[in-house]
Amino acid sequence: MVLPKALVFFDLDGTLLNSKSEVDQEVTHALEKLKENGGVPFIATGRSPLEIQHVLDTTPIESFITLNGQYIMYEGKEIYRSQMPKELLIRLKEAADDLDLAVSFYTSDKIRVTSTSQEVERAYNFLHAKAPAVDAAIHLNEEVLMALILTTDTSIDDQFREKFPELSFYRNTPFSIDVITKGNSKATGIQELVKLMQFDDIPTYAFGDGPNDLEMVGHADYGVAMANGIDVLKNTADYITSSHVEGGIIEGLEFYDLIK
Repeated sequence: MVLPKALVFFDLDGTLLNSKSEVDQEVTHALEKLKENGGVPFIATGRSPLEIQHVLDTTPIESFITLNGQYIMYEGKEIYRSQMPKELLIRLKEAADDLDLAVSFYTSDKIRVTSTSQEVERAYNFLHAKAPAVDAAIHLNEEVLMALILTTDTSIDDQFREKFPELSFYRNTPFSIDVITKGNSKATGIQELVKLMQFDDIPTYAFGDGPNDLEMVGHADYGVAMANGIDVLKNTADYITSSHVEGGIIEGLEFYDLIK
């Protein structure tokens, strides 16, 4: 196997995607140049593999870290997955039921929601996606890798953090909270990838804008924050590039001589 010259990780929403949740043609060309120069582009996202298929279909990207580090593929081959403990999922659903909140459960190949509501519809409309089918028992029968609590009530966030110290909670949209096993993140996904593929000596670059990008941008050899990103991420990054709708991806790749 020919070793890559660089591993480059891109968050999607607010980073690689434009305001229509699409990849601009100019960015696609930049990703092609990146690959020609020996770099490997990765999607690094809280989304599931199902929810990034349109990006895989329209760009040269073949590798990804999805579900906030819970599921990894390298050039089309699965190399890692991290299952959430069933006992925790049962308790999580019970806590959400008590508050009359829906929960989405994510496996490697499907998404199901425990109930339907206007909040569920709004959450998935925000992601330009259809609301999942209802299956309130999927967490009992299948391997769940990530959950999503669907609510706009931000006071809920700390309640869940206090009740479930074994889990990490990331509010990445106004409508939902990502939930994964404590200690896992996009950064630990990169660590697993590097270990499993023996990529220890290959430089890593990470582009992001939101709270679930913080560990990844801080962990990468070269962390890039988008101008539209949160302040704490910009303070962590090695470089702040333009916004996701103003050529920030191309600017960042050029700054590090990953493309010319």
